[in-house]
Amino acid sequence: MSINIIMLGDLISSISIDDVKDVLKTFKGIPLNEGVHDVETFLHTKAIDFERSSLATTYLVFDEETNIMLGFFSLANKPLTMSEKNFDKLSNKQKKSLNKSGRRIGTKYQINSFLIGQLGKNYSEDVSNAKSAISGKELLTLAYDKVIEASRIINTKYVWLECEEIPYLESFYKGFGFMPIPDYISENGLKVMLLKVKLKKY
Repeated sequence: MSINIIMLGDLISSISIDDVKDVLKTFKGIPLNEGVHDVETFLHTKAIDFERSSLATTYLVFDEETNIMLGFFSLANKPLTMSEKNFDKLSNKQKKSLNKSGRRIGTKYQINSFLIGQLGKNYSEDVSNAKSAISGKELLTLAYDKVIEASRIINTKYVWLECEEIPYLESFYKGFGFMPIPDYISENGLKVMLLKVKLKKY
């Protein structure tokens, strides 16, 4: 797999904003019966503003030979905040581990963590002309590798994400190591899943 990973911020710095928008518009989310997928809406309408305001960093993944976008992911340094009710449903082992990476604020628990806010493969017809392909697991691995890089600098031990309550999606993330927090539904109405970051040894 020959790919290039380009930070959206670097793209904004190197070409006109109109050209950046044209690049982003080459991304198409998974086809839905109605409307467009959230990841497509994010990349087309929010990613640039999130980048400029430092709310999230977006990484674009391109086929090295054709420069066709294969997918993207967005990361944020965002603590996970849990209610006391959710925290109490965790196992004693989980509570002990999380207490080492966070603090209690009033009746809530805040865990220092990174957020994988968006992750999406490109379903545009143009992708069929690319010389390389990328799977969902490979895209998630690229995002996780960036989290590991950041964890070495900021010493943050957890990464979390929000997941639609769809069995194959939950199975996909569980297969990677993410575990759902019992009965935790985010403000966006999505299931929250958490993974402890394992730093690679060199």
